[in-house]
Amino acid sequence: MNKNQLNDSLNFLITPQGELQIIIYAIVGDNQEVKKLNIKNEDLSNFKTIFINSIRTNIIEKNEFVVLPLSTVDERSKVFFQYDLEVPEKLELLQSVIGNDGIPNFNFSNTKLTAINSLIIVIADDESEISLYKNISPVEVIGGRSGNIFKKSNQLLEKFDDELLRITPKFQALRVNSEIIIIDLASIERNFGIHEVIIREATVSLDVINRINIVSNIDSLAELVNDVSFARKLTKVARNSPVLRLNIPNADIISFAKNHPLTKRKIRLNEDETQFSLDTKISKNLFIKILNDDLLTSELTKLYYDTLAKDGIIIEDEEDIL
Repeated sequence: MNKNQLNDSLNFLITPQGELQIIIYAIVGDNQEVKKLNIKNEDLSNFKTIFINSIRTNIIEKNEFVVLPLSTVDERSKVFFQYDLEVPEKLELLQSVIGNDGIPNFNFSNTKLTAINSLIIVIADDESEISLYKNISPVEVIGGRSGNIFKKSNQLLEKFDDELLRITPKFQALRVNSEIIIIDLASIERNFGIHEVIIREATVSLDVINRINIVSNIDSLAELVNDVSFARKLTKVARNSPVLRLNIPNADIISFAKNHPLTKRKIRLNEDETQFSLDTKISKNLFIKILNDDLLTSELTKLYYDTLAKDGIIIEDEEDIL
């Protein structure tokens, strides 16, 4: 999915087929129980407007943003991420609540607002739907946790013993057209166990590297799999390495490393120069850069570049060029 396709999938919010409906679910407690919030119709209409405006402002109108697979995360900041890794349980709720009439209502008599961890907001017309995932921070639940909240009562301040839930338009992820899009990557990584997913994906990449038999001491890479920063780089290899996808021969990869000015003095080879011997963290990072084709040379200036951000170019046929 690219940014134009994302915008197209969200257009139903602006020009709906039929009336737009909204349902808000609360995710409660450590067991992640889903409860439907029973909200007055006029207030639901207000929430619908708030979240549609948020989607329009923070996604549709962000023309400078691009959509990239999460497994190819790079240094670019203006990015929405299409989730393409193992889906954690919390994000699966974005789909499982759709059309589920068996979800019970939130019961205020036995559950406090402070038990709400997050919300799922579903907006739908007659043909399409979108679900939003919103974390609830401690500051968005007022009362309950503090005994120092007061309200006005005539000309006096009176202690407020109840709870309030403040729902802001900010959300961290959405699901539309069967795709999960990450809006706030830092929050998702912090709260969804994504680091564990990345480490598992990095292990898959390690197996792929081991199968091509290009590293003499593969254990030296395995030592860094639990380093999330390195694991994130390693994750890209199995899914997105152009070098592996095009079946570049090991001899060509090694020849490139021997001659490139950034790598030729920083990556060692074994005795017969058929495998890399990765004995430093620098050499390990450079090896991953080679597999991810991050070391580029300008054909125009002959200058060398180290870049994680690469957008492919579609070459037009000459007869199509006016």
